[in-house]
Amino acid sequence: MSIGVTTLGQIERRFEIRELKKQDLLDAAESKFFKNGFEATSIAEIAKAAEFSKKTLYTYFDSKNQIYFEIMLRGYKQLLELIQLQQQESHPLNSTQQFAVFWKALENFLSNYEGYLNAIIFFEIHSGQVQNNYKISEYQQLKKELTDSLLEFFENKTDVVRIKSGLIWQFVLGTAQNALGNHEKSQLILQSGYKLLSSMISAELS
Repeated sequence: MSIGVTTLGQIERRFEIRELKKQDLLDAAESKFFKNGFEATSIAEIAKAAEFSKKTLYTYFDSKNQIYFEIMLRGYKQLLELIQLQQQESHPLNSTQQFAVFWKALENFLSNYEGYLNAIIFFEIHSGQVQNNYKISEYQQLKKELTDSLLEFFENKTDVVRIKSGLIWQFVLGTAQNALGNHEKSQLILQSGYKLLSSMISAELS
């Protein structure tokens, strides 16, 4: 092999190292965002926590929003995992039971992954933006998987019902946001949201 020639294995190894460093950076950013919130966290603080220079950080991400978008993607993956796990444990037999399983997974998500939920709300409700359609296809796929899980509540999966599943998700996020903003009444808010959506789904099925 000639000196100076880069092999495929070396290229793959460099890519792996870069991805590991990127995940380290995201882990540091996640910790800062979850502790201090998005607005109160600076790029400089993220770089310092990850032991990166700001210049190096910008070779991985264009902006703080882009980093937070990655955190949101992690959140969607975690929520989908919780829904799947809950379904495997509960074995729902009908639409009512399926919705109960979904809501239990949501409550688990809110209780244990508040930071991820805040990231999802930031982009879905407050219209946080990222440049250049960053990872838009991955986001769309995760969002589709989530709304498809809502479609399971309905026997007739028409285009109209698909639109309704998207609206249901927006309602769910709004309910979760209200619960986050009022911890003392969070359980009451979630129970009210569950009852309202249950009645809506029952009406759709009748």
